[in-house]
Amino acid sequence: MRSLLIVALCTGVGACETPTDAPMSPIFGQAVASMDRQIIPVAVSDLPPEDSGARAALGIARADRGEPKQPNVQGTSSMRVTVVPYAAEK
Repeated sequence: MRSLLIVALCTGVGACETPTDAPMSPIFGQAVASMDRQIIPVAVSDLPPEDSGARAALGIARADRGEPKQPNVQGTSSMRVTVVPYAAEK
């Protein structure tokens, strides 16, 4: 019984082995060969990032006056409870 189990395991492991002379796909390795086409170029500039100067000036003025904008409060869940009055049988 034990030798049958060992033979079965060895046969199973041997079936998983790939022969070294197996033919490869003709497109094998093309993903690595074309790596330069898979990279998105990044635009590099010495200029500062664009922003809205008018909007920034309004934000600074609000901060100076002590009137900052309050962020919107959002919850992750909500629950609605509907109360149905109990109607006794008449």
